[in-house]
Amino acid sequence: MYSNTQDLRHQIAAEAARLIYDEGYRDYKVAKTKAAQRFGQLQSYLQPTNEEVEEALHDHIRLFEADTQPAILRHHREIALEAMSFLKDFHPVLVGSALEGTAGPLSAVTLQLRANAPEEVMMYLDDHQIPFQTQERRLNYGKKQDYYPLFRLYVDEVEVELLVIPDDPRFASAALSPITGKGMRRAEPHKVRELLEGMD
Repeated sequence: MYSNTQDLRHQIAAEAARLIYDEGYRDYKVAKTKAAQRFGQLQSYLQPTNEEVEEALHDHIRLFEADTQPAILRHHREIALEAMSFLKDFHPVLVGSALEGTAGPLSAVTLQLRANAPEEVMMYLDDHQIPFQTQERRLNYGKKQDYYPLFRLYVDEVEVELLVIPDDPRFASAALSPITGKGMRRAEPHKVRELLEGMD
């Protein structure tokens, strides 16, 4: 029996965090709904915020994955840096779990690229005989919401997402994070290199 509503919200956030880390859920809303279902509690007031789930994810890693997660995070950041060097002409920046420190075994390394047209990235990958899948992802820039090309490929069995946005000054600011609703954190190659050096 849970002593109060806050305890139950905490338990739902913890289960959502486990789903994200262990089972590879990437949509926080879906993870929260699935977690609430497991507790038989679908009331909206019991739904934790995305920030609460993100905090629970850090707690989950610290409590249960401390022995293995640092090696996963390092590997993802090394792949990111290697990919950023390969894609330097597209001004890559790292976003997502590899930057935030929450990368798990099923997480993707996500890079944002800038190009005049997404076909430039496609041709570059084709020229280097790199197989990829094409999808789309929705991004919010302030009140503007649209879908942008996403190329999915694999490096050392790790999924790498290449999200292509227009090389246009109107997109100089960061897209809004789907987790916090604030500007998405981004890291250029030198920052990723500093993060890796800080892990030694």
